[in-house]
Amino acid sequence: MSMYAYFKERTSHLPRTNRTLSFYGKELTLGETLAEIDGFAARLSEVGVGKGDNVIICLGNIPDAVIAFYAVNKVGAIANLVHPLVTAERLVSIARSMHSKAAVLFDEFYGGYDGWERLGIKTFIASAADYLPRLYRPFYRLAVARRTAPARGCEGFVAAAKRGKSLKEGTPVQIGGEDIAIYMHSGGTTGEPKSVELSNRAFNALAHNLLALIGGKPVDDRDAMLMVLPLFHTFGLGVCMHTTLCAGGKAVLMPKFGGRAACRLCLRAGVTYICGVPNMYGKMLDSGAFGKALMRRLKYCYCGGDRLSSGIKEKFARLAESAGSEARLYEGYGLTEAGICCVNMRGRERAGSIGMPVEGAVFEAFGEDGAPVQRGMTGELCVSTDMAMTRYFDDPEGTAKAMFSHGGRTWVRTGDIGRLDGDGFVYFVDRKKRMIKISGHNVFPQEIENVVSKAKGVKRCCAVADVCDGKAAVKLFVQKEEGETDADVEGAVRGAIAAKLLKYNMPRRIIFVQKLPLTQIGKVDYRKLEENR
Repeated sequence: MSMYAYFKERTSHLPRTNRTLSFYGKELTLGETLAEIDGFAARLSEVGVGKGDNVIICLGNIPDAVIAFYAVNKVGAIANLVHPLVTAERLVSIARSMHSKAAVLFDEFYGGYDGWERLGIKTFIASAADYLPRLYRPFYRLAVARRTAPARGCEGFVAAAKRGKSLKEGTPVQIGGEDIAIYMHSGGTTGEPKSVELSNRAFNALAHNLLALIGGKPVDDRDAMLMVLPLFHTFGLGVCMHTTLCAGGKAVLMPKFGGRAACRLCLRAGVTYICGVPNMYGKMLDSGAFGKALMRRLKYCYCGGDRLSSGIKEKFARLAESAGSEARLYEGYGLTEAGICCVNMRGRERAGSIGMPVEGAVFEAFGEDGAPVQRGMTGELCVSTDMAMTRYFDDPEGTAKAMFSHGGRTWVRTGDIGRLDGDGFVYFVDRKKRMIKISGHNVFPQEIENVVSKAKGVKRCCAVADVCDGKAAVKLFVQKEEGETDADVEGAVRGAIAAKLLKYNMPRRIIFVQKLPLTQIGKVDYRKLEENR
């Protein structure tokens, strides 16, 4: 079935008065959320959007984004999820190359989309003010009006939903699980930018598989998930939104992250679940606002998107213990092409591991000969799962490289090097494309970073490939703690590497920086550092 139908069916037994979306004090009930979805879906149908069309949703985490997503899904169209900070050139290129039928854009950014109006695409303008508490709306609209040009020839999102509510219900669209629901733009398992086609089945399976992790325990609107990870991210869309809402929980929307602000919002909105990336947890813990009152409310906290440092995990555990909380920070693993497919959890975790496969997922590490390697040996991690993508958009060659058949299963290459132990726990080593060959030995920057991050005086680090005297080498960028000297930190770093890794891992150059560049989801952007060879 469609994701909309799955959401509606899973919540059919709940009171319509249950709270579903929370946005800075404004809460939408289940009944109100469904009414807004149905209204906007009817308006989309009225303007000619139907099955197989694609609608760009270029929004941050505001209620309009959730409502628009399910409405697009209800009419059988494809939600083309685009980062709201995308350049005008890239947004126009996506719309043209993918033949988008309509778009939902953010009022604050619309004025910067040069060339958009010439496309002639039906455009709806969403605003953070649409679902803010009444008291805040005038101030927000005034602030936006001062710094942005009005969106001409566009229709307001709320007005569109309201108009749709007055329309007669049309003939329901027949939508199957294998119908494409989402275009999600990814780096691809080979590192090249890709547009991933994901079916209704993939995300409904993701919700089903993750709900199994909590052992069928009941969830209601007293349980709330902090939704700060964006919709264009598998973690944000699949876990924070779809899984949470289908379970009957409440999604607490946060469009712009700040460590202290996130802690305060969690406490005020009664958040019990958090899913985030390491940098996000680090900022929350460093803010001084992550107090015992918040920790006592938390039930489960999961981390993905990048390697979780032992420092952040230990700091979280110490705070939880001092607060008398059972909450711990568990590492998980996923990718755009195959969902959230591996996770540690209470009573089933192992140090250094990214966890065991979730229900519906099977992992193997494959060697260069195309066959699985023995347990304990490293190879490319591949996953066979019901959460897998259908294909890459308009790229059969890229799809053939990313997916293959073996042993009666279809496998997705993750592009990551790792291994499995005898009990089935999965271990991530590094990105395949980051591997450096030095004197015939495989050197993995992630292994170097894991060791260096624990050295005295190191706040953050990143190892990249380098060339010295015409030979492959390692270059290490280090952001040190305040008050530490370059000489002391370099000595600690080189000592840690010498004690725990082979000599090939020793960097030829260590460069100290004030700050390391981060990607849009808070990972260290090693590609930018590689450009500085």
